[in-house]
Formats: sequence, structure tokens, C-alpha cells
Amino acid sequence: MQKEGFSSRWGFVLAAAGSAIGLGNVWRFPYLVGEYGGLSFILVYLFAVLVICNPLMVAEIALGRTSKSSFVDAYETIGNKIKAKNLGVWKFFGGWVAFLSLWMIVSFYFVVAGWVVYYLLEAMSGDLLSYSGEELVKGFDILAKSFTFQFGLGFMFLLLTALVVLGGVKKGIEKCSVYLMPILFILLLLMVIQSLFWDKSHNGLKFLLTPNWEILGFKDDGFYWRDFAKVFMVALGQAFISLSLGFGVLLVYGSYLKDKENIFHTVKQIEIFDTSAAILSAFVVIPAIFAGGIEPTAGPQLTFISLPLVFSKMPYGNVGAILFYCLLLLATLTSTISIIEAVTNLFMSKFKCARFEALGLTLLFVLVGFIPVTLSFSGAVDIKLLGKDLFTFFDWVASTYLTAIVSLTMALFVGYKCMKQVMKNIAKGVIVPKWFVRYFLIMLRYVVPMFMILMLALSIFKDL
Repeated sequence: MQKEGFSSRWGFVLAAAGSAIGLGNVWRFPYLVGEYGGLSFILVYLFAVLVICNPLMVAEIALGRTSKSSFVDAYETIGNKIKAKNLGVWKFFGGWVAFLSLWMIVSFYFVVAGWVVYYLLEAMSGDLLSYSGEELVKGFDILAKSFTFQFGLGFMFLLLTALVVLGGVKKGIEKCSVYLMPILFILLLLMVIQSLFWDKSHNGLKFLLTPNWEILGFKDDGFYWRDFAKVFMVALGQAFISLSLGFGVLLVYGSYLKDKENIFHTVKQIEIFDTSAAILSAFVVIPAIFAGGIEPTAGPQLTFISLPLVFSKMPYGNVGAILFYCLLLLATLTSTISIIEAVTNLFMSKFKCARFEALGLTLLFVLVGFIPVTLSFSGAVDIKLLGKDLFTFFDWVASTYLTAIVSLTMALFVGYKCMKQVMKNIAKGVIVPKWFVRYFLIMLRYVVPMFMILMLALSIFKDL
């Protein structure tokens, strides 16, 4: 079976950026910025992206392009060529743990996708902005407790995603990304411009442009490292979620990338697109909630409870609400496409079947998690693990532990086992200076693993 591929570097960049730009950017990033001090959080986040995530992104994409395999088999494919030992261990922690992580993520991601569809329909009907604060809280509670609504809307979104993936890499994913990504950024820019004209929005801009040193642990009576560590770990975790690192998605997309393409430029462009989307989203949401007199620390409810209240107080608020939820819908779609594609690619490789059959297996794979998660979260069936409903449990385990384990495995494998093979592959598209090889080696062998281990240790300490 001939290996599929993107027709151009820009097709790859837009598809990979679409994978990265999702709910993590438009929904999660703004409320974390609100909770952790505005500019303070953004600065720590930028450090995490540039210093820790950058070499990992290069490694993951290069690992995919070198192996031309699925995210599970990449370690074995390269390992067999270099006669590496303990390939089963590398494959388990780097591949099958990523598989488990993707399963957990899609199991709850389509629940949230259903919420996005619901609120977009409510905004388009004109009803959303007529609700009071109590009615919005009650409405979200009713939605969250309805298995039928959440499953039905989430399943519709799953079918839409599957339709794009069915078209293949060039005619489906790349073509869709080429249209969706410009639309997404146009909507973002329109929303940012709109937010600048709301009364009192300047207070939100001031919050975003002024660092809060106390939240980073720099207080009058000294430096509190625990406060800084908390913000840093949250920012690092957000960077991983935002950039789709540690899920195997970028590895799969890397396997579609042509050898002649410059991976360094490609990664830089993906990071620019993704970080711009996150920061622009903050410049939409934070000024809006300040204009609406809502605390920036309102948390995850900002998108589905607080923002409708804000839009209801604004001139042309219904237009703003429709634009925002369209933006959220597009961001969610570009991410679900990449996740479904990664699993479909794996099944095509493992079962040697056509895309249609592999996609059918992927839909069953999603439903095996999506149905019990929806039943658990809605309360229709009392399913809990460690006292948490499945939605909360899967989100906690995947985003806190599994992505860190996969990223640690990937860094160590490239750093200690196949650095020469990966650098040789990178060199097909760009001249690699010797200083970068040394830098890349140090980062993947020592610096990135240190942060991954620290992240896991602090998470375990916090959860005990």
C-alpha cells in the first residue's frame, strides 16, 4: 500500500497547526491566563514552548518522517534498523501508552464538542443571550445531565470528523485545513477587534499586559518556589496539550511529510500559528469578561456560562456570540480530525486494510470510550474511578501523566538510541550545524527528561 503524504509543506503546516489549535487554545488557555495572573502565565508558557516543547516537536516529527510508520510501530521500525535492544519497552511506553492516551482523550473530547454544537445552535437561534445567569447555570446543568443530548450532538460531530478523514491526507485533511485555518484566524481577528471596542475592556488589556510577580512566587518576604512550580507545571502541561505533543499525532503527520522539507522551519511555523491562536483567544475572552464585570478566575465555566452573559450586555452581542462559537467549533474540528487520523493510520498499518475499513474500526474505538464517559458524566449510570466520573478521570490521567510518559520516552529514544538516524533525516531538508546537534542532544538526553520527571513527580505529590 502506497504511503500517503501532504502535497506541500504549507499543507502539512496548516494541518499540523490545525491539530494543535483546538479547545486547548480557545477554551482552556484563556481561563488559565485568567487564573494565573495574565501576562505572568503567558511568559512562563512561552518559555515552556520555546525551550522544552520545541526540541520535542522536532524530535516527534522527525521520528515520524524517519520511520514512515504509525505512532505505535515507529520505535520498532527504527529500532530494528539500528539493532536496538528492549524494543518492546520503548514500543509500549512510547506507542501503546500514546494509544491509551488518545483513547481517553477522544472519549471525553467529543462530549465537549457536543457542548460547542449546542451553544452555537443556541446562539444562532437568538435564545442564548436572553437567559439570565441562573438560567445559564441551570441550562448547562441540564445539558450536562442529559445523556441523549450530549451523545447525540457529540456523535454528529464525530461523523463530521470521520467524513473529512475519509477523504484521505490530501483530499480530506489537507484540503480541509487549507480552508479552515484561514477562516479560523479571520474569526479570531474579528473577535479581537470587537473586544477592543467594548466598555471597560481596557481593564482586561491591562491585565494581559501587566505581569503579576506575586503569583510567580516573588513576594515581599522572599521567593516561594512552590507558587512558581505550580504555575510552571500548569503552563508546561498546557503547552503539551496545545501543541498536541505526546499523543503520537505529530509523529503520524511527520510520516506524511516529504524528505525535502525543512523540519526546523516547519516546527517554527506551527508554533507561531498555535501560540498566536492561544494569545489571540486570550485577547478575545479576557477583555470581554472584564467588560462584563466577571472575575477572570471564573475557570472552565467562562466559555459556556460567563461569556453568554458578557455578550448579552454588548452591542451586536449575538453576532459576537455566533462568531465565537463558530470559532470554537472550527478549532475543535481541526483537532478531532488529527486524532481520528492518527488512530485510522494505526489501524491501516496493523490490519493492512483500506482507509474506509480502518475508519470504521476507529469509530468503534471512539464509541467504546465515548458512550461510558457520557453515561458517567451525565449520571445516567454511576461509573466512577478513584471517586471521579470517567470524564474527569480520563482528562486527569491523559493530560497529567500519559502525555508526560510518552514525551519522556520519545526524548530518551531519540536522544540515546537513534540520534544519528533522526539527524540524517532532518539533514535531507536543511543543513544542520554542529552546534545544533550538540544542543539537540543535550536537550533530549538531559533537559527535557528532567522537566518531564519533575512534572510527573510534582503531579504525583499534588495528587497524594
